[in-house]
Amino acid sequence: MLRKTEDRGPYSLRRRLSAAMLVGFFFILCVIAIGMWNYARDTANRTYDLLLDGSVIAILERIKATEKGIIVDFPPSALEILALAADDRVFYRIFDVAGNTITGEDGLPLPENFEPKEFHQFFDEEFSGAAFRFVVQAKELVGPAGPVQVNVQVGHTKQARNFIHNDLFSKGMIGLGVLAVAGMIFVRLGINLAMRPLAGIEEDISRRAPTDLEPLSSEPPREIAGLISAINGFMRRLDTSRDNAQTFIADVAHQVRTSLTAVSGQLERTLNRSDPHAVRQGLEKASSQTARTIHLTNQLLSHAMIVHRADVRPNETIDLVSLATSILEEVVRPDKNEGIDFEFEFSGCRIGRKITGDRISLREALRNLVDNAVTYSRPNAHICLELRDASFQGKPVVALCVNDDGPGIPEESRGKVVERFYTLGNHHGSGLGLAIADAVAKVHGGVLELSESPFGGLRAALILPIDQGANHDNGE
Repeated sequence: MLRKTEDRGPYSLRRRLSAAMLVGFFFILCVIAIGMWNYARDTANRTYDLLLDGSVIAILERIKATEKGIIVDFPPSALEILALAADDRVFYRIFDVAGNTITGEDGLPLPENFEPKEFHQFFDEEFSGAAFRFVVQAKELVGPAGPVQVNVQVGHTKQARNFIHNDLFSKGMIGLGVLAVAGMIFVRLGINLAMRPLAGIEEDISRRAPTDLEPLSSEPPREIAGLISAINGFMRRLDTSRDNAQTFIADVAHQVRTSLTAVSGQLERTLNRSDPHAVRQGLEKASSQTARTIHLTNQLLSHAMIVHRADVRPNETIDLVSLATSILEEVVRPDKNEGIDFEFEFSGCRIGRKITGDRISLREALRNLVDNAVTYSRPNAHICLELRDASFQGKPVVALCVNDDGPGIPEESRGKVVERFYTLGNHHGSGLGLAIADAVAKVHGGVLELSESPFGGLRAALILPIDQGANHDNGE
């Protein structure tokens, strides 16, 4: 099926519009042609029926009932009227109520179930090998012997009326055909005019350099404004993604090169020392620097992953209690975290335990907040994860907080610590943990809020919007 589509190639919008208009014109032509055919036929019939009717009336006026019987003073004008068409033939018949012919052509056909009536009755019949149009009308005469009824029937071949019918129809159709051709030409010109903006957009894109991701400057028609807006939006996202990739590569190159240079310098200085104690101290510093480099690399990759996933719309239902529990299980295992008192409090949360988002990004953000609390806490520290309902800008939200009893962050520095590679003190942090958490919060439509914890240290809170549907569907 795919091969067949590829063989046919892309369809032509211009051709489709032309075909649709052609079909529409053909349908309209058929409807008009049927109307014109009926109109021409009715016009021709009406014209010659008046002649037939006039002929019958002229004959009826010249019929009398006398003592000798029915006398017909046949008026020549009655048939002269119908003789205007030289090629047509005319027959007449005058007969009584019993059907006996008084004068005229005997054997003219009558309509089925004929009943004499004192008004004209028109009908079509075959007679003498030709198509005829007949009219018959009755008249009651008062004679010496009382009233008597006579019928006058006149028939006329249909050549003249058929000629008028065909002539009116053909001339009308010729005019209509010329009008249809002119209409299709104007439709084609209109389609070309309407398609011209697309050609301009095509030219704009084809002339661009691969790095030019500026929005399209062409003024699109209203019908494709949505398409152009979508293309411009895609180009903006592509430009942002490219800038993020370039920034990431520059950051990785600078940070890793600096860290590896520090490790290399430490090892060189250690090699030049002869004192075993100094050598051991140098190796310990090189090992520490290597661990920091590994941590920095992991943080950079984590931040790059978060930035990449920010372009993906989060749509997974996440249980925040389960997420926080799994993070705590991970951080209490390393031996270096022995002596730290971890606590998880979620009794203050009733409605927002579930949100819609990206599980991997949220997990990375929360893990960085907990690691940040562990890094900056004092020995025998107390770290508390807290999940509670809150309000942000008048809307109900859920706050996923990490409280520690460390030195905290001065209020004037809380805006800077969410910037990449900005650190406080001499804890040799990567400067990416809070930046990652802040980016994840923004991706989910929330914020990262920094304040003083109840223990005197730092409270880092992920303020996230509540997904009412997810909590309702899960029985919350």
